[in-house]
Amino acid sequence: MADSLYFLPMILLAIMLMGLVWLHRRKLSFNSRVFLGLVLGVALGVVIKLVGKDSSQAVVVTTQALSFIGTAYFSLLKMLVVPLVLTSIIHSIMNIGDASGHYLRRLTLRSVGMLLGMTAIAAAIGVFVGKWFHVGQGLQLPAGSLAPKHQYTGMVDTLLAMLPSNPFAAMSNENTVAIVLFAVLIGISAMIVYRANKELVEPFRSFVAAAFQVVKQLTRMVLALTPYGVLALIAYVTATQGLVSLESIGNFIIAMYVAMIIVIVMHLLFVFLKGVNPYTYLKQAYPALLVAFTTRSSFGTLPVTEEVLKNRFNLRQVTSTFVPSVGATLGMNACAGIYPAMLVVMVMTIMHQPITWTTVLTVMMINMVASLGISGIPGTAFVAATVTLTAMGLPYAIVGLVQGIDAVVDMGRTATNVNGVMTTAIVVDQPEEPLP
Repeated sequence: MADSLYFLPMILLAIMLMGLVWLHRRKLSFNSRVFLGLVLGVALGVVIKLVGKDSSQAVVVTTQALSFIGTAYFSLLKMLVVPLVLTSIIHSIMNIGDASGHYLRRLTLRSVGMLLGMTAIAAAIGVFVGKWFHVGQGLQLPAGSLAPKHQYTGMVDTLLAMLPSNPFAAMSNENTVAIVLFAVLIGISAMIVYRANKELVEPFRSFVAAAFQVVKQLTRMVLALTPYGVLALIAYVTATQGLVSLESIGNFIIAMYVAMIIVIVMHLLFVFLKGVNPYTYLKQAYPALLVAFTTRSSFGTLPVTEEVLKNRFNLRQVTSTFVPSVGATLGMNACAGIYPAMLVVMVMTIMHQPITWTTVLTVMMINMVASLGISGIPGTAFVAATVTLTAMGLPYAIVGLVQGIDAVVDMGRTATNVNGVMTTAIVVDQPEEPLP
């Protein structure tokens, strides 16, 4: 039986990949192929789990192939981030002209204000949904404490780390806020020099414009691989995670996804008030949401988010790049809003402590401030949980109960974060607003 099934997962993977190539040549829409890749990935992951009962080699060979394809796609996405952020922001500022400084100040205040405000609301939703589902009931805190790999050392230190003291280190460390600041400063400096000596800066303007077009073309080439990357990533997660550890804290997983759905509905309300039909929004936005869901990285999804905002929602280039870049490291609705709030409810339920309105308001305030102070730190969700639990005098050991299923929850968290970023960009973009 094992011998007959040995090649089945690999054969199915090859057929699925060739099928996606054939559908691409048949001009099936990009959206449809991305969604099909998701469905096929889930199906392949289930098959691998079933076959794995009789043939461990089939699982090893196929999961290695899936890991290679998915990791390669994710690496290409991350490759795009630095050149895309740098060229697009500098290019946009130089095109805005003399009003760049004033416009960017308004854009920054609107973006950061909305991201932090939605994070506070998301935290409240997390508390209410957690209490409604009685998360933590019947569970016990694990012995000892579990500290995150990256410690939070205070807002001052973290904000200082956001400054581009070494732009090249910021690029290698994926510190998007520092990269954005560096690009903004270069763009504004170029505009100041351009006003003083146009001939001197004209070659630089031409270089930036050409580099931006080249990076845009490279982005289109990489994004064309999205259906294959989504298939591999979701199949790998399904095959390796399965239902392990889900039974004991299934209530927590359900509560998290219910809270995230409510937050996404809140996002849809904001875009509706902006004049965008929610159905149209989801239809245009879901390629970025699927990539976020499968890659579990807001940073890695940046090129897709920027492409969706610019080409599908027709936002200004500076908005399409600036807001997602900032939103990838602060104001994360799920990682810094819902998740820490849900853990607070879980701990307080286990410890039989009452959850009051004071609890809700405290969690909202801490999560909002913490989401700004943990910018650029890897493992954002765990660090955000540390800040909130520590500030409220609660044991961090609760993370030990949910760490085993974090991949399952993190897919939804990342998609919710990215959806909040796209919502913010649509709301704060003011195409009708004349530049002073």
